[in-house]
Amino acid sequence: MVVRLAIALGYLGRDFSGSQVQPRVRTVQGELEAALITLTWCAEGTHPVSFCSRTDAGVDAHMNIASFDLAESIWEKVGEYGVITALNDQIGTDVRVFAAHRMAPDFRTRNAVSRSYLYRLQAMQGWPTVSQEALAVWCDIFVGEHDFLNFCRPIEGRQTIKRVLVCKPWLDAEGGVLGFEIEAEGFVWNQVRRIASAILGLAQDRLSIEEVKRALSQPEVTVNFGRSEAEWLTLWSIHHAEASGLVPDGFDIPLIAEEQPRGRRYPLWMGKARNEQDILHRSAWLHYLS
Repeated sequence: MVVRLAIALGYLGRDFSGSQVQPRVRTVQGELEAALITLTWCAEGTHPVSFCSRTDAGVDAHMNIASFDLAESIWEKVGEYGVITALNDQIGTDVRVFAAHRMAPDFRTRNAVSRSYLYRLQAMQGWPTVSQEALAVWCDIFVGEHDFLNFCRPIEGRQTIKRVLVCKPWLDAEGGVLGFEIEAEGFVWNQVRRIASAILGLAQDRLSIEEVKRALSQPEVTVNFGRSEAEWLTLWSIHHAEASGLVPDGFDIPLIAEEQPRGRRYPLWMGKARNEQDILHRSAWLHYLS
């Protein structure tokens, strides 16, 4: 007999070639499956782990959900604490599991109601000083149901019409602009990074609101606004009706929207911003594990 387990986990994306397993490169799924094999909780050569949300190389996950089947005898013996501890002992410290629950046998990992991402516009090279009011206007362009063909890397056979539930400024405690938060029922590949690139164009006055709106309303007319860097994108949260008890309470975001320096100082500042983001995620995982 086996039981279906769902785990909540986070990871720092920069040393991973994405979440999904790939040959000869490090991935989050590969890390978890190697741990399960070492623990003799799954057979070698199998891929038992399924993720709720797939992330690209370099993308952080504050919180993702994964599932796998485990022998009922092992679950009865070790329980939630034992699963969390055993997995965290086997995987790198840039991945942390912080919850594990037994689910219904037909639990579908991918069946989320919505997902939320944060993009840190403040860290993009050339980001100017922008008011939260201006950013709110730009974010509002993307709310609702649109064909995001011009804001994604399309995949044959996959629908590019998506419904964005929320798109709003992401602010620090003093009201300074960090970036934007976006929540949707589903996303297409590179959607958030291409939206971020379009917003950067608006902030730098290289694009007009009319051009961006037209790219949504006339998807048959190809427009390429570019694709922003992966490292400033974070999968922040998942609303999954079947896994509501798995998801921990929210965590305050202690980043500061200080002005970006120019010229030779930018690479040093960018390294500092990256370290701040790492500390943010690690602090949250410690909070969830306490």
